Amino acid sequence: MDGIINLLKPAKMTSHDAVAVLRRILRTKKIGHTGTLDPMAAGVLPVCVGKATRAAEYLESDTKKYRCELLLGAVSDTGDIWGTVTYTDKKSICTDEEKVREAILSLKGRQLQRPPMYSAVRRDGKRLYEYAREGIEVDVPAREITVFEAEPVAVFHEPAKALFDITCSKGTYIRTLCEDIGRKLGCGAVMTFLVRTRSGSFSIADSVTLEEIVSHVSAGEKITAEEVIHPGRKPLPLKTDMREILMPVEKGISGFGEIVLSPQAREKYANGGKLPESGVNIRRENRRGTEDRWKDLYLVFEENGNFAGTARRDMKKRIFAPEKVFYR
Repeated sequence: MDGIINLLKPAKMTSHDAVAVLRRILRTKKIGHTGTLDPMAAGVLPVCVGKATRAAEYLESDTKKYRCELLLGAVSDTGDIWGTVTYTDKKSICTDEEKVREAILSLKGRQLQRPPMYSAVRRDGKRLYEYAREGIEVDVPAREITVFEAEPVAVFHEPAKALFDITCSKGTYIRTLCEDIGRKLGCGAVMTFLVRTRSGSFSIADSVTLEEIVSHVSAGEKITAEEVIHPGRKPLPLKTDMREILMPVEKGISGFGEIVLSPQAREKYANGGKLPESGVNIRRENRRGTEDRWKDLYLVFEENGNFAGTARRDMKKRIFAPEKVFYR
C-alpha cells in the first residue's frame, strides 16, 4: 500500500475530509494530501499513501493548472461567490470584451500576493479563517507567486462572466486573482467556479473518483460499498490489488534528475554514504529552474529499475548525498 492516488476531489468537500474517507477505504493511517484545494473547488488532489508520504513535500512545490470562472460586478469577503456577496451598480460593470481579456492576460508574471483571510494559512498557530470568523483582522505578509500562463477561454459566455485558464506556482490563490481582475476593471469580481486540471505530472484526465476507488475495493474484497466506506474499528488489511489506483512514487515526482547505482553504490547509498559523481550513471539531468529549491535533487534507481529514493547533488564537491531513502 505504497504510492500516490491522483484523486479527483469533488466540490463541497474539504481536502482533509477527502483524505479521511480514503483513510477508511484503504484501511491505513499513513496517508496525506499535497496542495490543499478549497472546499468548493474540484479537481486534481494528489494523495500519498504509505511510504509515498515521504515524497509529499516534493509534490507540493509542483506547478498547478486551473480553469476558473469569475463574475464581474460583485465583491465578497471570501473572494468567491460562496461568501457574503455585495453587488455593484450594473451600469459600472465592464462590458468591453477586449478589456476583460487584457485584464486576464495581465495576470501573467511574478508578483506578490497576500493570502485571503478566509484561507488555511496559519498565523501564530491559528488558521486565518478562524480569525476571520471571529471578526479579527490579521496582518499577513504578501508572498511571491508566479503566474506562468493566463489564457482567456470564453468571455461573456454568460452575462458578466468570464472563463479562463491559469498555470501558476504553489500557494497561488485563484480567487485573489479574480479580485485583482475586478479591481483592474473597476467593477469588482468574484470567483464562481474552480477546477484544478493539473498538479505537476498529475492530470485530471487520469484522475480517479472516490466512487471508482470504492467500486474497485468492493469488487476486490467482495463486500458492499457501505462496508468499504465504513469498515469498522479494527478492519483487516486489504487483499485487493491496488496497482490500478496507486501510482508508483517515482512516476509522480516530475522534473527531477535520475541516477542509476551499481549494487555496490546502492548498498553505500542505503547506509547513508555519499557517492562520487564518477561512481554513478547520470541517466537524466535535473530540469528544474535555478531558483527552484529542488534544482539539485535526483531520483535514485537500482540497475534492475527499482526505485530507491532521492539524493542531492553537490556540484562543487561532485558528489551525491542521500536525501530520502525510500526502500532499504
